[in-house]
Amino acid sequence: MKTGTHIVATDLGAESGRVVLCRWTGEQGILEEVHRFPNGAREEAGHLVWDLDRLWQEIVKGLHQAASKAGGRIASVGVDGWGVDYVLLDRTGNRIGRSYCYRDARSLPQMERVFALIPEKRLYEITGIQLLPFNTVFQLMAHIAEFPSEWERAAKWLTLPEYFLFRLSGVAMAEYTEASTTQLLDVHKRSWSEELTRALKLNLEKFPSIAPPGTPLGKMRKELATDLGLSNVQVIAPACHDTGAAVAGIPFPHEKLAFISSGTWSLVGMVVPSPVVTAESSEGNFTNEGGAAGSIRFLRNVIGLWLLQECLREWKAQGHELTPADLAQQCSEAPAVGPSFDAEAKAFLAPGNMLARINAALKAHGFDEETQPKEIAAIIFRSLARQYAKVIKDLQAITGKPIERICIVGGGVKNETLNRLTQELTGREVLRGPSESTAIGNIALQIAALEKTKSLDQIQAISARLKFPT
Repeated sequence: MKTGTHIVATDLGAESGRVVLCRWTGEQGILEEVHRFPNGAREEAGHLVWDLDRLWQEIVKGLHQAASKAGGRIASVGVDGWGVDYVLLDRTGNRIGRSYCYRDARSLPQMERVFALIPEKRLYEITGIQLLPFNTVFQLMAHIAEFPSEWERAAKWLTLPEYFLFRLSGVAMAEYTEASTTQLLDVHKRSWSEELTRALKLNLEKFPSIAPPGTPLGKMRKELATDLGLSNVQVIAPACHDTGAAVAGIPFPHEKLAFISSGTWSLVGMVVPSPVVTAESSEGNFTNEGGAAGSIRFLRNVIGLWLLQECLREWKAQGHELTPADLAQQCSEAPAVGPSFDAEAKAFLAPGNMLARINAALKAHGFDEETQPKEIAAIIFRSLARQYAKVIKDLQAITGKPIERICIVGGGVKNETLNRLTQELTGREVLRGPSESTAIGNIALQIAALEKTKSLDQIQAISARLKFPT
């Protein structure tokens, strides 16, 4: 690969997205965010849905800006995003129906329907995935129940990052790390589960082929490349799942290391070479998600800073202009001992009325209700840190692997109050990884693909040489 190469990563989050340009010299890369845009689900016809056309417009806008800054010379582009959500496509590649948000309430009733067709225990044995109501398997069953004709018309379904890669390249596929979040993948065979799809009467012909992270998909669509003033741009599927990319962006050795990808969700886990599917992992509701270079991210989803984000929305509506940084600073001396609640309770998954739900949880745990933003924030941080400590303890017990350090990556790494409480309550050293580890991992996997390197150590070595200017 030539020195002075330009790589572009699009990183889509449920709250915002960004397009990042990397100037790679062959030895190091300097990253620049060239476009950032808001995201969020909207209500439509009684459901929470995504505006994918607006997201595509923002991606193209970011690519225009990256192309301009790179002088029309871009080697590759890749897209990562959140898991589980999907689109249906007809035979011409056009979307069918809406793209539903994982927080939409339609999926919860489908869990019992699925368990009636395939036992809960067997579902976990096949997929190794944490049983959560928004997993794609439950979402698809909800879609088919409400709009059966849309499923009948569909030629393929794709999760969202791969949908945007399809719009970039014309190639429809399922990238492994993203596919592993659907609860439709056989975790042992690393292919779609025939047993599961047969039991649920899901036509496997509608399922895209699976590609490993770092797979080149071919050149960018000619009409798009022409519009951008580009040529010979490779479209590469990085780790399309944002946490998969974030973990690939960790610059530290994984020996005796746990990670927390801290943002709207907190993903607490460790990298292992093969799936961990046991009675203990099932009881602990742990998940086995695909990682870079054939690794497995053995982890548990913890609700994360969504709790604070929802409170901030309510406070803003009440006329209080607060930011996460303000609140973290205000409660920087918050002790590890004090009021808390169960941060994994399903009551916190849906948007709206978060303050009331937190106070109900505090009351249920024998604590007084709280109204002050500073105190509510401290309670949230303490509750999350307690949950992290529980998951770290369970991780060590289930895998039998010692954990001495915890690397925190993602936007939450900037929250020093939460970092301190995590260190105190877990009793482990906390390492500050990059806040933009997802973009870093995305770009590292593209560079690895262009340079034809495949090992996890090599990918991590590239990640360690990618920096945003300070």
